[in-house]
Amino acid sequence: MLVFADQRAFSTEEERSARCVFCGKELVLLPDDRRGGACFDCLPLLGPEPAPCPDCGYMIPGERRSIGCPACGWFPDSE
Repeated sequence: MLVFADQRAFSTEEERSARCVFCGKELVLLPDDRRGGACFDCLPLLGPEPAPCPDCGYMIPGERRSIGCPACGWFPDSE
């Protein structure tokens, strides 16, 4: 069995934390993170399928989900 050390590193400490673009949960990021700013619970929302707005039910296209609902103005929390 071969064991290799993880050689990835952050440039600055600010790169380690972020918030989910959909629900606002606090995230701890890894270098080269490929989740697109989503937590693991919201990761399926990054797909091309439309998802319903949690407030009005309008089907938000995948590419617009991170900027909110055009029908009612709902915006993903950033608490």
